[in-house]
Amino acid sequence: MKVLLVPVEQQRQLEEQRKKKASATVEQRTESLIRRIIRFAKLLRANKIPVHTANERDAVAALAHIDINSRFEFYMALRTNMLMSQKYRAAFDILFLQFWRVGVSIPKKQGGSTEEPDEKDSTVDKNSKSPEDEEGNPKKDSKKLSNQYNEVNVPTYSLGQSLREKDFELISPLEMAMFDEVFRNFRITVKEKLGRRFKPSNRGKMIDLRRSIRQSTQRGGEIMQILTRQRKPRSSKLVLLADVSGSMDIYSRFLIKFTYSLQKYLRDTETFAFGTQLMRISDILSNRSLDAAMNILSKKVQFWSGGTDIGGCFAEFNKHYGGKLRKRNRILVILSDGWDKGDQELLKKQMLLFKRGFRKIVWLNPNLKYDRYEPLCMGMSTAMPFVDHFLPCHNLKTLEEFIELVKNI
Repeated sequence: MKVLLVPVEQQRQLEEQRKKKASATVEQRTESLIRRIIRFAKLLRANKIPVHTANERDAVAALAHIDINSRFEFYMALRTNMLMSQKYRAAFDILFLQFWRVGVSIPKKQGGSTEEPDEKDSTVDKNSKSPEDEEGNPKKDSKKLSNQYNEVNVPTYSLGQSLREKDFELISPLEMAMFDEVFRNFRITVKEKLGRRFKPSNRGKMIDLRRSIRQSTQRGGEIMQILTRQRKPRSSKLVLLADVSGSMDIYSRFLIKFTYSLQKYLRDTETFAFGTQLMRISDILSNRSLDAAMNILSKKVQFWSGGTDIGGCFAEFNKHYGGKLRKRNRILVILSDGWDKGDQELLKKQMLLFKRGFRKIVWLNPNLKYDRYEPLCMGMSTAMPFVDHFLPCHNLKTLEEFIELVKNI
């Protein structure tokens, strides 16, 4: 039998730590917690989340009115006082989880009672930890804090190359919050091209002879000022048909969020969802909040994650909306995997109408991520002869490439 003896010096150090822990007062524990809250505020600012000194004071003052042992109440106290805008919500939650180490999900209030913290995960319990345990060696703490900053400083607003190229099918729940933040702050700029029509302009280089002569009649027929004109800008107008059937269920939520950004920054963009039926969702996606728009869609679109009738849905579009939207100044964008068991002749007829009516037809198919993919299914093979651009849409990088294509059309 082997007996392991603890060195005398180490025994003394352990005994001193026990005495310090036992002698720690409530004031010392409170001071230690306040210092950690200030560090958390610095971490938020380092990740471009605006937090002012007044917000820190309000968060500290709120601790006197909550149960400090409740992770839910502690989280709500910090979020309510430090979060100045909901657009930083996802980034705040990620940093809260990593800094306070309260688990893998945000604390929630269940059944009208607060959730009690575990002994291992809790960093807020004022009766279990002494200032020395929380602060420890100042050099080690500063090193830990700097390592924490380096770990979470990058992914909040700038996605790395690995995440940009990561398949939507492999996104984890934590990464989902990061992608939602990206879609909320997504900026789409399409360069406006010059059209054939003209508009009056003081900076124009072309003489507007008609307006100049018309204005001269007010001065006895003598031209006192030469007016100019310039070409009107012509921006790309999109019509998006998004497949929300069961075969597209993994990608449809990401693509709908992407179309929300498209509709927000490209004027006169019209969006439709289709599966077994067709539904115009442009008004729903015009909601100021992305989360609110997704909640409304989940209630309104009854055929979500159902079957697919591409030909029938396209025929319904041409019947009710084709006369207004099927024009040469618009680009048709279809987001679908092409799986269809409907009437192929009907689909061919509708695609022919699209080809004659729209300037370009762009088909985004997530199955193009596979190197050996070929459009052999009936729906995709029928539509391919009428498609101008056939692109993948399985990650953020492919969506950015689609935007570059739209800029050049």
